[in-house]
Amino acid sequence: MIPHFPMASILDRISNWCAKITIVLVVGLAIVLVLCILISIFFRYVVGYALSWPEELSMLLFAWLVILAGSLGVREGFHVRLTVFVDWLPPALRKGLDRLITIIITLFGIVLVYAGQDLVTRTAGHLSATIEYPIVLLYYPALVCGALILLHGLSHLFNPGQEESTR
Repeated sequence: MIPHFPMASILDRISNWCAKITIVLVVGLAIVLVLCILISIFFRYVVGYALSWPEELSMLLFAWLVILAGSLGVREGFHVRLTVFVDWLPPALRKGLDRLITIIITLFGIVLVYAGQDLVTRTAGHLSATIEYPIVLLYYPALVCGALILLHGLSHLFNPGQEESTR
């Protein structure tokens, strides 16, 4: 068992605060995404003129929406998992396996931060085809998600018992 560090509760509060902001962002992005799709449908089928910008904006919004929601899955423990074999394990092994999975997820967050930073660096200065927004906005979600996964994973690791309460 990892000892409880004084900074662990601060880490958990930061993780919780970031999760609340992420929820608000995900809801907002979903609303704007639906509006973009409705505008696209209206212009294509009612007006008879297909707009190109709603599709490109929808792709950007969808990337942020999915990635941010995925990072919430780490905090709240709502990712899909198979528990058939895990349920057969004794509680101590189950807890150890859960801790190992959290460590692997946290390491994945580090990889995402590194890869996301590389993508952002390599695409700096490029613009999207239609709206001409900086294309790095399409790759920043990997960097942000990696940082959030790292934060939420560390919070789980340094606050024993939190993962059982959220899963």
